[in-house]
Amino acid sequence: MTSASDMIFGSLIGDALALGPHWIYDQSIIRQKLGHATTYQAPIAAYHVGKTAGDLTHYGDQALVLLRSISEDGSFDLERFAICWQRFWDDPATKAYRDSATKATLAHLRAGASASASDEIAGVTRIAPLFLLNWENDDALIAAARKQTAFTHGDETTVEAAEFFTRVALALQRGEDMRTALEKSMSHHGRESLLRTWFDNAVESTASSESDAAELHRHGLSCHTEDAFPGVCHLLSRYPRDPAKALIENVRAGGDSAARGMILGLVYGASIPISAWPAEWLTDLHVRVEVDALIGKLG
Repeated sequence: MTSASDMIFGSLIGDALALGPHWIYDQSIIRQKLGHATTYQAPIAAYHVGKTAGDLTHYGDQALVLLRSISEDGSFDLERFAICWQRFWDDPATKAYRDSATKATLAHLRAGASASASDEIAGVTRIAPLFLLNWENDDALIAAARKQTAFTHGDETTVEAAEFFTRVALALQRGEDMRTALEKSMSHHGRESLLRTWFDNAVESTASSESDAAELHRHGLSCHTEDAFPGVCHLLSRYPRDPAKALIENVRAGGDSAARGMILGLVYGASIPISAWPAEWLTDLHVRVEVDALIGKLG
């Protein structure tokens, strides 16, 4: 039996595992420098200056900001999250990479608006803390997931992806197997939707004799939802009960592995408790004590 804490830690673990090769698109470089890495690694690229093995990328940092804002009074309030989020980025002590969506959203907030037009899947990666709260119904949780995503990433298909993975996690929590959870969640999106096309491509690729790295490269390794969504679905479909294998293969594929890893960790955490994952992934996660404390405030 899993809990929301498994989903939160799963998501953060997926992020921290990807810190080492994050945004390295040449898979041969990842193989040369990290080998078949199964533990946390310091970043190879220059994007995450000041980060060390066991730290989070800027995606995980922002999920932690959402968790902090929720822990203040046990509810999700977009305005409060926006204040906490902006305060995080305005703090001179913050060591986190400012991607294009972050820069655009900060500029819009200062102009009295919010959200960038970004179609990058990073906006979806923060949603795990929302599962800690007691919602009136599924629709209320889904609405919150969509709202927090749209706060920084206004592309409608990316917002729909947040709804999809929220539904998948809910289905898994209720005992559905991975294949059923994915299919049922996809049924809420029309046959002509982009998500359906990407999902069908992902399911088809699981039957390939090619490596996961090769298949994710074929789907696309970039930050854009068009590339990341099928990559996530490929790994979930190929390894429905093996989070360790999926997360390691995700890291080996490269590109925006941190965004994919956070979503993978969230989904697997909805059905497989963290206690069944490699123990060092939790013990070596630097934010573990703070996250435990924040979750405890809500429990």
